[in-house]
Amino acid sequence: MRAKLLSGAGGFVLLMLLLGVFAYLLTDLPKPSEQATNQASSIRYADGSEIGRVGTANRKLVPLSEVSDPAQKAVLAAEDRGFYSEPGISPRGIFRALVANLKGGGVQQGGSTITQQYAKNAYLSQQRTFSRKIKEFFISLKLAHKLSKEQILEDYLNTIYFGRGASGIEVASETYFNLPAKRLNVAQAAVLAASIRSPAGYDPARHSTRAKERWNYVLNGMVKKGWLSQSERASLTYPKVLAPGEGGSKANDRSGPNGFVLDQVEEELAKHGFTEDRLAAGGYVVQTTIRRKAQEAAIEAMKKLPDPKPDDKGAVQGALVAVKPGSGEVYAYYGGRNGNRGFDYASSGKGVQPGSSFKPFTLATALDQGIGLGTTVDGSSPQTIGGQEVHNDDGDPPLGQVDLVKATALSVNTAYYNLAKRVGPSAIAELAHRAGIPEGDVLAEEGGKPSLGITLGIYRVHVIDQAAAYATFANHGQAAKPFFVKSVRDRDKNTVYAAKQVNSKAFSADVAADATYAMQQVVNNGTGTRAALNGRPAAGKTGTTSENRNAWFCGFTPQLAAAVWVGRGDGSPLKGVLGSSRGIYGGTVPAEIWKSFMDASLEGEPVVDFPPRANVGTNATVGSPASFSPAPTTSSSPSALPTQLPSALPSQPVLPPPASEPPPSNPPPSNPPASNPPPSSAPSPAPS
Repeated sequence: MRAKLLSGAGGFVLLMLLLGVFAYLLTDLPKPSEQATNQASSIRYADGSEIGRVGTANRKLVPLSEVSDPAQKAVLAAEDRGFYSEPGISPRGIFRALVANLKGGGVQQGGSTITQQYAKNAYLSQQRTFSRKIKEFFISLKLAHKLSKEQILEDYLNTIYFGRGASGIEVASETYFNLPAKRLNVAQAAVLAASIRSPAGYDPARHSTRAKERWNYVLNGMVKKGWLSQSERASLTYPKVLAPGEGGSKANDRSGPNGFVLDQVEEELAKHGFTEDRLAAGGYVVQTTIRRKAQEAAIEAMKKLPDPKPDDKGAVQGALVAVKPGSGEVYAYYGGRNGNRGFDYASSGKGVQPGSSFKPFTLATALDQGIGLGTTVDGSSPQTIGGQEVHNDDGDPPLGQVDLVKATALSVNTAYYNLAKRVGPSAIAELAHRAGIPEGDVLAEEGGKPSLGITLGIYRVHVIDQAAAYATFANHGQAAKPFFVKSVRDRDKNTVYAAKQVNSKAFSADVAADATYAMQQVVNNGTGTRAALNGRPAAGKTGTTSENRNAWFCGFTPQLAAAVWVGRGDGSPLKGVLGSSRGIYGGTVPAEIWKSFMDASLEGEPVVDFPPRANVGTNATVGSPASFSPAPTTSSSPSALPTQLPSALPSQPVLPPPASEPPPSNPPPSNPPASNPPPSSAPSPAPS
């Protein structure tokens, strides 16, 4: 019996070997010029019209001798350190692919050798199937047998995709450094090698921290292989990389605001397995959530900002993002004037301080804890609260006790600081996270816990996250994760990806209704009257940081939420802009931009009312930071607003709190500019 089993096992192994040999012999090795025809992918609006395309046949073939030795070594250090000493296949990678296929999860694992990568890129489709992995295996075997290592590396370097529309190392070198590949030094070569794994994800213009980490990984790999000495490694600094569009390659031109939309779509698709090189050759049709009408309205509204002078790092910048409440679909996305400039002010970098536009999360936290809108809070100024001296706007108007509706409408810093003391800054951060502000944004910069300054917006956020979080108020307390891609179809019109909506409860519908009621008063007769819409209700909040470095207006109707930010590219104050001595406030230019955008986007849409006030919680008195006792219910309608707007902030140990807006009765210039934190090289502006 044992002999029969051994005989059967031996026969099976022999059969598999014979099948393997047979498959190898039948595997054709086409010429690289016969590779599958590259076809750019079409990125489209929700209505099917085209926004732009990803991918072109932008390639210059060069012999290996025309690629610098540091560039060759850097690519090997990044992708296949054993290239010259090991086989051209990775049995471990094949095994992982088999396991993934058997589990039904598709082939997602990487770990392919350079030979396998070249086989996939030059001869096979971008389909992630186990059968394709097997074909890749046999083509790689034949390549390794028939071609020298030098020829394989040369072909690989000429076909691999480096991002920004650049296929092949010669065009990539021109695109990123305006140099031929033969002149790349070690530091520059490591930048290109670092991008291969994920060209969009490691582009230094968009993800500088991530790109530098991968750059260090490449250089450390070169040291381990003996291709770079430790002393040479220690002397290297990250090189200057051209901004997108400045280099020799113009194939993937993304000038104009829509360039940032294409960037966001690419990044989202990469998370679902559609890498940039796959899109560049796959001929996919990508339907986005972007509405043409809303996008055009955003671009038009942002024209209120003055055009910058050439090379003006302090130019006024702006960003606008609109999200559909309930679904999370991004309807409009404006990250800046020129997608080719690289820095996306709506989502790149660490974000900027939101100022008083963060106060609604404190209000919702209070309502969530059972503190009603009729609660009165000490709004006198100045006050020392939690060890900080807190002020309202200049002039320190004698407000005294104010209810939460008036405190919101007038953006009273002292009242909100007292309220934050009562509900706790950690609770505010937790609710903001649930509403849609990522945990990395509401970040305490001292001791791991947020300070009371969170209520005045001292922690940085991104415009897209503010838009999504305000949409939570419009959607009765249900948060929806924002997204750009609805579906992807391949060139045969098969749907290969469909978005799945992600929703979660942030707070109750009653809390949302009462917070919305208070924010309606901001627009009706508070700091944001310039945001009042034509013939439909609106709710929102203004925000201005110290020295007028950042100005915000965030708001919503039941159908659409949008956030607008204005600042300077270098983070300097907005004072003196367009003749304004006081600078830009959230209630001026950002509110005007928001109104212009919303009126145009919602034109022709039915007018929908907000739900009525729910009167959640118990009214009380917060007379000082330590007191909280029940009080008689007071009217929640704010009384006439003072002529002075409350808004100067207390000094913070780490970041000074932001200031509130000037009164609607004292408007700044009609066309004020906006500015955001500078790209990676400039520090983020501090709020006040």
